Amino acid sequence: MLEEYRSKNVEVYSDKEWLEADATEERVPEKKTAFTDFTKKLFRHKGAIVGAVIIFLFIFSAIFAPLLTPYDYDVPDISSVLEAPSGTHLFGTDEFGRDILTRIVYGSRISLEVAFIAVFFSLILGTVLGAIAGYYGGVVDYIITSITDIAWSFPTTLLAIAFIAALGTGVQNVIIAIALASWSGYCRVVRGQFLSLKQREFIEAARVLGMSDARIIFGHILPNALTPVVVMATLELPKAIVIEASLSFLGLGAQPPVPSWGVILDSGKGLLDMAPWVSFFPGLMIMIVVLGFNLFGDALQDVIDPNSQ
Repeated sequence: MLEEYRSKNVEVYSDKEWLEADATEERVPEKKTAFTDFTKKLFRHKGAIVGAVIIFLFIFSAIFAPLLTPYDYDVPDISSVLEAPSGTHLFGTDEFGRDILTRIVYGSRISLEVAFIAVFFSLILGTVLGAIAGYYGGVVDYIITSITDIAWSFPTTLLAIAFIAALGTGVQNVIIAIALASWSGYCRVVRGQFLSLKQREFIEAARVLGMSDARIIFGHILPNALTPVVVMATLELPKAIVIEASLSFLGLGAQPPVPSWGVILDSGKGLLDMAPWVSFFPGLMIMIVVLGFNLFGDALQDVIDPNSQ
């Protein structure tokens, strides 16, 4: 009798628990992650949508360039010299009969490659120096801040030209020059964040617990200081694209027949009266991609900055 009673009680208890669990599971709403909320909030912004579409199209064209055009970007065609835009050549041809659309599509690879790599390295350099200056202070802060102020006082394009003069022309040297000319802004932002965050209670607690400086810097302060840096990097990408095009236009960046947008602009500067499309379409592409990055960067800033709400 006792065993039968216990067995029945266990069965009743299990059924009750099962029903309660089902009811509780039905009542609990689906949890929303912070990333999901941020994404939804970002893409309610019309500028973010337009900017993301433009950026996606240019990245897509850069990746799949060989599939998007039947022509070669560097093969002359004497029979098609300076043809106006038509069904055969949508953007016309240049002085060597090369398809302008093809050269622009392949040129997007160079512009985006230079922009992303240069901004990445300038971000890393500026973030590391800013973190060291802001965390340690004293003489280290004074030395880094002095160098930063000197670099900050020069226009980025002018400083990049100076580095190109020392390094030589070419796409790789353009990347190095832009990175070395652009790090100071990140350094100033990160240093300011570190000066503020290192006084917080959780950092003092980390010191009391005996954590190393490296762990405090990279594990506790830096993750909380990266938000303005990410926004700044998004807005620096179009700037890097313009600098690369400017250097190539001046003959200091990519060299012909490399299809950089600046090289195409340079080749069309003497043809404005007879073939304006040679310069018009690469200039238009630069304007559109810069607009896309700026729209997305401004939207990102509006969403992240609580004062903009």
